[in-house]
Amino acid sequence: MARLGSHKRPALVRVQSTEKAEEIVDLAQECGWKVIVGVEPDQIEDLSDLRKLTRTEAKPCLPPKITGNDYCPCRSGKKFKKCCGIVLANPGA
Repeated sequence: MARLGSHKRPALVRVQSTEKAEEIVDLAQECGWKVIVGVEPDQIEDLSDLRKLTRTEAKPCLPPKITGNDYCPCRSGKKFKKCCGIVLANPGA
């Protein structure tokens, strides 16, 4: 299944005013999302796809967990436990 907001699966949004529709289109262009916005004053607003897009974009990415036998992220070429891991294990040293 294609990603929401892509060309194959655009986000569908229904709003009641053209001003709000223009705001959503501007936001979608800034973020690179494909959005279809319908202005229907007599219907209730449906922003569920837009909420899904903003929620997935706002999730912070956690750095990968580093164990002692992984190579050190400082790119020294040493194992983490023999390089920066020593500093974390002995903060007073």
